[in-house]
Amino acid sequence: MKQRILITGGTSGIGFATAGIFGANGYDVCITGLHDDELNEALSKLRNSCTTVSICGFAIDLSLPGFLEEMQSAFSRLQFDPDVVVHNAGFGTWGPLADLDIEREEKMIQLLVLGMYRSTRYFLAHMMRKGSGTIINISSISAFQPSPGLTTYGACKAFVYQFSRAISMELKQQGSQVQCMVVCPTPVRTGFQQVAGMERSRLFDSWMTVSPEMVARHIFRAYCRKQDFLIPGFHFYLLSSLVRRLPESWQMRLAMYHLMPKV
Repeated sequence: MKQRILITGGTSGIGFATAGIFGANGYDVCITGLHDDELNEALSKLRNSCTTVSICGFAIDLSLPGFLEEMQSAFSRLQFDPDVVVHNAGFGTWGPLADLDIEREEKMIQLLVLGMYRSTRYFLAHMMRKGSGTIINISSISAFQPSPGLTTYGACKAFVYQFSRAISMELKQQGSQVQCMVVCPTPVRTGFQQVAGMERSRLFDSWMTVSPEMVARHIFRAYCRKQDFLIPGFHFYLLSSLVRRLPESWQMRLAMYHLMPKV
């Protein structure tokens, strides 16, 4: 029986690239998106490129309180029971905290923290009953230090990182076959920059910027190796290990430099 993967936020960027590589390797794929038009376009592309597997999806807003019930209904309708779940859906906000729209920030927190938390707990319980499964949570290198300019986004990703790492250790201590991996990519060329209003930031023009396809390849390889932590790109992993040894004030200055507007 084929393995099945659910990817939230799978209509573009890391999510879409990950859907493509898992589909190409024989996994039935289900993706979620926020809008029907984006979802249908992504599904069409995936079906054209992954012709030997089942491709399905549904539109859903994962920041809304009742999303889990809606998701369960969709799974029942599609007869889809995922063996792998990738929590990738998200967006960011950029700028001094006092200047940012509080409702948008709260929506981001609902999605990146509470939505990820509730979904992880739901799938974790289901996988533990089955005795197998993998949860892959997408964090960011912004999780490793305070990031002025990405203040709330970075804090949300820090939660994802700490939460996922602790779950992984709990599962190991329990001797469970269920896996939990957290992925912390460097800046990725996706629609994130436009949605966050970061067109003027130098972050996405830096040497650290990578493609969604590169991140997806590393995710698939790490998943096959049963890793529980990934920074895509070994040189970025080494660099991050060094940077995390610097004083926190230096780390924040480095983050601020890359987040500053281009002149």
